[in-house]
Amino acid sequence: MLSPETILLMVQTYEELKSENIEASRTLETMRWAYQQTCAGEDPWTGLGCFSHAWYGYARDNRATLVREPLEKPEQETEHTRRWAAFSAASVEFLCKLYNVPCPEWVYDPTYTLPEPWWRTPREADPDMQEYLRKTTPPPFTRRNIFCGNRIYQNKYEMAEWTREALMKGITDSNEISTYIHDKERSIHGA
Repeated sequence: MLSPETILLMVQTYEELKSENIEASRTLETMRWAYQQTCAGEDPWTGLGCFSHAWYGYARDNRATLVREPLEKPEQETEHTRRWAAFSAASVEFLCKLYNVPCPEWVYDPTYTLPEPWWRTPREADPDMQEYLRKTTPPPFTRRNIFCGNRIYQNKYEMAEWTREALMKGITDSNEISTYIHDKERSIHGA
């Protein structure tokens, strides 16, 4: 959990960057682009992180474009690329529903459903962890046999917005701001 001071510093930094409009000329890092990075051998979280920066930050007004294009299948599919394709499709469905963006049809392709459960945890054989992930993973992921929990798309951009909201409501105590932020987070992402 981030301290209230860290959150306030993040808000300040975010506001400074936003006012400089550094992101305006940036290449649009779509989900298709993120998946291509994974297929090219990059760590999947690198491409997904860039996509998240676009989704929550510099291209938030262009979210439908970020998810419109279907994934391009690699020449040589592997278990790794199939898993991340399914994860990408689940991510698009999840984010579109959460943020009221029309969901593209490509995400419903049955090839984006894994034949065996994929436990996104180092404790994948632990029955208690499996049960926890079964309960907390959002439906777009579980329908595709992916179990990753409900914290997968938490983000600093919303935390900055919620901090601003708290300040605009007259909340100035850093602990009360922190409580406000975490209440908002739980209302969206669950416990």
